Amino acid sequence: MVTAVRQPAALALFVLVLGAALLFDGLVAASIPHFKSPILNALVGTINPIGSGVTLLVVCVALAVMSRRIRRPRLHDAACISALAFASAGLIEFSLKHLVGRPRPDAALASAGVLGPSFAPDIDSFPSGHATSVFAVATIFAAYYPRLRWPLYALAAAIALGRVYLARHYVSDIIAGAALGTIVAACLYRHRQALPGGITLEASADRSD
Repeated sequence: MVTAVRQPAALALFVLVLGAALLFDGLVAASIPHFKSPILNALVGTINPIGSGVTLLVVCVALAVMSRRIRRPRLHDAACISALAFASAGLIEFSLKHLVGRPRPDAALASAGVLGPSFAPDIDSFPSGHATSVFAVATIFAAYYPRLRWPLYALAAAIALGRVYLARHYVSDIIAGAALGTIVAACLYRHRQALPGGITLEASADRSD
């Protein structure tokens, strides 16, 4: 019953926040240049690569291999499911962004307001791939290591919002990507016992990492 009540409330909140972000996307994008500074440039430049391409996937696979060799089952499970969450959320995100076809803030067509299926360069802003991937991985590791939940989400948010700072995404792109990554990861974690290989948290609950 509690879950049944929370799900519609969470959906309504997401729609409200996303709608508000869409209304203010242009204003936020136009304001970003006024907040530029060497410190922020250095910070964003340092953390931005974490969400680029398959960086997180490579890290998760490497962690899975390493943790298996040193017999850290909890870390191994977290890394394996994180890799699966990254790939699954990424496929959905890739399909959505090319179906929506929203120009990026720094694209030549950014002011055209034309939406629709497209594979043209820089017409793939919504949802953010960075936000999708970092929140998918953060959600899994937060589930396995609850004490690290807020630092993980804070880092994911900083990486994702860095894309707004770089004028590569709108705030609504970030919100949509974060929601997508979180939902996919949460579903995989909830049904982890049914995954190939029987990845389970319970199997490793007695082992400390």
